[in-house]
Amino acid sequence: MYKIAICSKNPVKIQAAKEACESYFKEIEYKTLDLSQYEGVSSQPMSSEETLKSALRRLKIARTLEEADYYISLEGGLNRDFYGSFLTWYICVGNKKGEESIAGGGRMAVPSIIYDTLINNPEKELGEIMDELIGENNIKQKGGSTAIFTDNRIMRKDVFKRDIILAFVPFVNTTFRRIENITNT
Repeated sequence: MYKIAICSKNPVKIQAAKEACESYFKEIEYKTLDLSQYEGVSSQPMSSEETLKSALRRLKIARTLEEADYYISLEGGLNRDFYGSFLTWYICVGNKKGEESIAGGGRMAVPSIIYDTLINNPEKELGEIMDELIGENNIKQKGGSTAIFTDNRIMRKDVFKRDIILAFVPFVNTTFRRIENITNT
């Protein structure tokens, strides 16, 4: 039996983590953790760097709260650069040995008004702004901005699931481990 600590209480993130884990493991016990109240965990990261730092912080905190075989931290944020405003995300998976793997870093263009509104209203999150702009309720626990902007071709859960699977590669893929062992000897 594998114990997996999921660093979120968001149902979309939890479902993504469960589906990803079930593609690797048979018997699993899940523990979900609400880490939003801890220092260094951003409610709405506004750069790629802050998004990654917040995901890593969640992983570090989870290890102090729960013993598990694996920890999964999922963080979404926004970023602006020369090319525009973007939704970005990172997934961090850690094991009980203290090893970590990071996947994600994807980008999806979002209208600049979303980034501007969040910069000017730091108490709000992307989901709240999206709800206001499109007249929906609780979009972040549904398909998310990803579903809205892809006309439901890609759901938020699917982006997270894919990147959780990718983050698990160093821990579970025998070819990866074999090659890693060759290069480290």
